[in-house]
Amino acid sequence: MTVASYRPTIFKKCKKIYHFLSSCQQQASRDQQIKLANISLPMADIEPWQALAHFDTPAHFYYGSTQQAFVGIGSAISQHAAGGNRFDRIQQFIDVWKRRVLSAQELGPLVSPYFLCRFTFFDQVSKSEPFSPAQVFVPQLQLTSRQGCTTASFNYLVDDTSHITSIVDDIGQQLQELEYAARAGQPSIHTLPSRVTKDVGNFREMVANVLPMLNGSRLRKVVLAEALDVLAARPFNVPASLRNLEKIYGGCYVFSISDEPGTVFLGASPERLLSISSNSYSRRLITDALAGSAPRGENAQTDRRIGKQLFQSSKERYEHQIVVNFIVKQLAHLGIQSNFSSTPQLLKLANIQHLHTPIRATLPQQIEPLQIVKQLHPTPAVAGLPRTSASQILQTAEMFERSLYAAPLGWIDASGNSEFVVGIRSALVRDRQARLFAGAGIVAQSAPDRELNEVQLKLQALLGALV
Repeated sequence: MTVASYRPTIFKKCKKIYHFLSSCQQQASRDQQIKLANISLPMADIEPWQALAHFDTPAHFYYGSTQQAFVGIGSAISQHAAGGNRFDRIQQFIDVWKRRVLSAQELGPLVSPYFLCRFTFFDQVSKSEPFSPAQVFVPQLQLTSRQGCTTASFNYLVDDTSHITSIVDDIGQQLQELEYAARAGQPSIHTLPSRVTKDVGNFREMVANVLPMLNGSRLRKVVLAEALDVLAARPFNVPASLRNLEKIYGGCYVFSISDEPGTVFLGASPERLLSISSNSYSRRLITDALAGSAPRGENAQTDRRIGKQLFQSSKERYEHQIVVNFIVKQLAHLGIQSNFSSTPQLLKLANIQHLHTPIRATLPQQIEPLQIVKQLHPTPAVAGLPRTSASQILQTAEMFERSLYAAPLGWIDASGNSEFVVGIRSALVRDRQARLFAGAGIVAQSAPDRELNEVQLKLQALLGALV
């Protein structure tokens, strides 16, 4: 992108950045240890998804919720892992690097570096899959929008050999590009591309085959997924699709992840795996039990009737209680005592409603976020129960690889705050091709036609948001 020469305000900021980075280099030399320099600067009003459209980079992580939206672009540091200890290895990497963070205190509102994490559903994947079983990275540029304020955070490795002037020039260039993106306004959204769709498997038959396993055995639930392949007339517009998802699914967590050019995993998940907020006095955990679904009604009266039927359904309440009991038990294994209501709520989204039970707890200081993620994933809401037996069935019954579908995606900051969601209602996009995923919980009382209708409802809702 061609940009204008430095504006005076950017020049002043760059002088301060230079002095801060020089100080970081001195500390790195003194400690004989590479440092992660973190610089936060206030920005003109620009949406993170909007900035994503202006930066041509293969590595990004977009995350939008009711509390904040951010996009991480490029990579300052990263780590991959696979196998049964992948959560432990990623947490160890975070623990090492968060002690090496040096943040500029006088340049703007402090936004500590985010360690952006994503895991595949299973701890091993085939060589053809675009995403490794586990990855964490700290973005070189993170743009955060929170409570009407936008902050750009830059993260760079600094040691004795670093060329400070080159880093400052790079930051100045990115600041100009962000200002250009802000002035350019929102990218236009074109009409929906014409497309051809094809079911990957036979979901109804898959449900019928699994039902006999749920009668008279230890297997209590299996969450089967369906995939829909889509071929569009032109490449999908990821930033515009994210904007659509946020408009349509305002109560969901909208995400987008890419490791390589042209391949993006995106979606709008209603399911939070965990949220941790920390201060000097305590650490608070919230996790969601989300299971049991029904469509929305065409009018308020019909919607209330369907919601009441969902709430009173013994099959849906049973499916939901399995998830609640599992989460509470898994947290107890970590010494965490849960607080929750014995009666679920109704979570109403644009086209579907769910039984929902928030579960809260106070966290011991020694418990790290990925210890909880490891303990909870996969929950019965996305795998089944017992989860080992259910997961084995998924690997043989489903005719596609789950990859990031229904897996943990989220962030951890250097201050101990964290949030992870479950990557459901999602799609793997490659240029003008997309594979959409959706699932349904199967218990002994399930009916194949009803479960097929549920996954089709979820798939069509996601399909309508992609542009």
